Amino acid sequence: MIYFSPSTRGFYDARLHSARPSDAVAISPARHKAMLDGQAKGLQIIASANGRPTLKARAAVDPRAVLLRRVKREAARRIGAVAPVWRQLNDQREPSAAGAARFAAIDAIRAASDAIEATIAAAPTQALAAIDVANHLLWPAE
Repeated sequence: MIYFSPSTRGFYDARLHSARPSDAVAISPARHKAMLDGQAKGLQIIASANGRPTLKARAAVDPRAVLLRRVKREAARRIGAVAPVWRQLNDQREPSAAGAARFAAIDAIRAASDAIEATIAAAPTQALAAIDVANHLLWPAE
């Protein structure tokens, strides 16, 4: 017997799982297969009002939002390469010329990140696919 839990959005096979969430409901093997087939086609498995699994089309992904997240990740990566958090804290506790240089580099990365985000915000939708966040010309040299 296969069970579906709305709270975990997971499946539990009675032969493999001796314990399962209290909200788990029994489903047929055919329904389980249909859910997995739908998920493989890009659909999302959700719980219906009665707790049974059902398929739902995923929301369209906003390419602009994806690019903005990439910019934030790239900025964080670059900042971490200049000075990990522990180094930044030490530079604040004991100021030095080297620490000031690291903070200036971090400020340049943040300014570039802001400029790249503004570029993405202003770009027409059809131009978004051509934006290479990791190698954008606005990033300061590493």
